Amino acid sequence: RARGCSSVSRVQAILLPQDGVSPCWPGCSQTPDLKCQPPRLAPAASGGSGAWRDPVSVEGGLMHCRDADYQTLTCRFQKNHWQKIRTMVNLPVISPFKKRYAWVQLAGHTGSFKAAGTSGLILKRCSEPERYCLARLMADALRGCVPAFHGVVERDGESYLQLQDLLDGFDGPCVLDCKMGVRTYLEEELTKARERPKLRKDMYKKMLAVDPEAPTEEEHAQRAVTKPRYMQWREGISSSTTLGFRIEGIKKADGSCSTDFKTTRSREQVLRVFEEFVQGDEEVLRRYLNRLQQIRDTLEVSEFFRRHEVIGSSLLFVHDHCHRAGVWLIDFGKTTPLPDGQILDHRRPWEEGNREDGYLLGLDNLIGILASLAER
Repeated sequence: RARGCSSVSRVQAILLPQDGVSPCWPGCSQTPDLKCQPPRLAPAASGGSGAWRDPVSVEGGLMHCRDADYQTLTCRFQKNHWQKIRTMVNLPVISPFKKRYAWVQLAGHTGSFKAAGTSGLILKRCSEPERYCLARLMADALRGCVPAFHGVVERDGESYLQLQDLLDGFDGPCVLDCKMGVRTYLEEELTKARERPKLRKDMYKKMLAVDPEAPTEEEHAQRAVTKPRYMQWREGISSSTTLGFRIEGIKKADGSCSTDFKTTRSREQVLRVFEEFVQGDEEVLRRYLNRLQQIRDTLEVSEFFRRHEVIGSSLLFVHDHCHRAGVWLIDFGKTTPLPDGQILDHRRPWEEGNREDGYLLGLDNLIGILASLAER
């Protein structure tokens, strides 16, 4: 058995669901979004935050369970009589037995996330466009393809979106952020840049770091570029323009991160990145492929998707050494509703004014690349 995947075998016999079907872990064939992770063990009576003990032998007392309810086990200790009674030991079926991992941000504005203080949740700095989208997605066919949204909360004078922590349920997760679509800027940004061009020295430096010859003579003289100019250049050197998506970053199980994919452009280059990412785990690759096909099927019937321009959104890939794997749509800060009566195909080429984003074009290519990898 894989390390960490079968840590609670002694409790397994008493964790039978109401229908009598055995739990699907270890060796679970489901993805975490179907909520079949192993239960979290009882916290230690002492030993500090994050310390966990086997519920069969807490403080040396032998525990006998009187009520094997699937959600909660009411137990008492046989040793030392009533002095050792513990009123309740909760074993939530959907919570994983794992050490806690800091939430990983591979792209976007740093500092956007903070801990929620509640297991299974994460806080993201609130923007009204994203709040609007998430609220509507909770009532759409895509609900199971995005992080669950639990409203807005206030922390330290700021508003935060309370979201499902997509890393919860994984043991040492590997994470990949894949930015979808043929462009990551809104048409309105192009219009504003033409009307009121604003020079960005930070983006000039980013451009220079990748290709010193990329800026024009005028841009070199100004030592600055406009944001749309930078973003169009950024998409042209990556696979966004050619394949309809690009890899933004990867975090490995050991905690190391890489965002050096700015010039990853061809199908073969992308395939090699995914090959390295899954590390030969055929089961993880199969689950990724199945999940992407499920997401595509759902997108094609989603009313929300038909009526929104989806810009700057990513697919988040997550897996671990226990072969658990999941993919979710994330980041809707630039997703905007279309005028009444307008819908998008999401595969047609983008021309300024048609608002096409190329999302399904990118997803088709992504599925094709992973299918090719699976056949190797």
